[in-house]
Amino acid sequence: MSGLFQEVFERARQEKRLLGVRTSQSDPSRFSVGYVLSFSDEVVVLRIINRDGMSTAIQSFNMTDVFQVDYDDQYIRHVEFKADNLDKVYAGIKSPAFLEQEYITVPLLLARAHEQGQLVNVYTHLGMDYYGYVRRLTPEQVLMECYTEYGHSDGLVVFRIEDVRNFIWSNEDSRVLELRLSLQRGGA
Repeated sequence: MSGLFQEVFERARQEKRLLGVRTSQSDPSRFSVGYVLSFSDEVVVLRIINRDGMSTAIQSFNMTDVFQVDYDDQYIRHVEFKADNLDKVYAGIKSPAFLEQEYITVPLLLARAHEQGQLVNVYTHLGMDYYGYVRRLTPEQVLMECYTEYGHSDGLVVFRIEDVRNFIWSNEDSRVLELRLSLQRGGA
């Protein structure tokens, strides 16, 4: 087994960091993410973490099958962030009071998101979806400040309100993004 694989396994184990192991050369896009529990020249054992950040298994991989190891890439850092913040990511979802008090329309949802500074996920009939904050709203259009799932600014977008297909006030991905943005601003 290559010395570089061993070095990365040891680093991940010591630093208690996630890594990805690829073993299916017939489908190289498939990989398992986990914490290194143990390894030898023959086997590596991982505590598998799913995309939601939750531990799902203890699994071994034959070293002869390992053809690539991924460490500290965006996706793995994203899963690791979720795993490190499970209590915040999966905290109880509170319904905003206005949902039970007002006649709900898409313009009202957008207006309330704007007023409350709520990060939302908007899907359009055109197949586009956006995570971000409503920054301006007219009777016909909305301007959103958008972000990627990893917390990077993704610019501004303007679209027609009539093109909104559905609206997510709060879900796992938006809570992860809110937490990332809060930490970037120095919040907790």
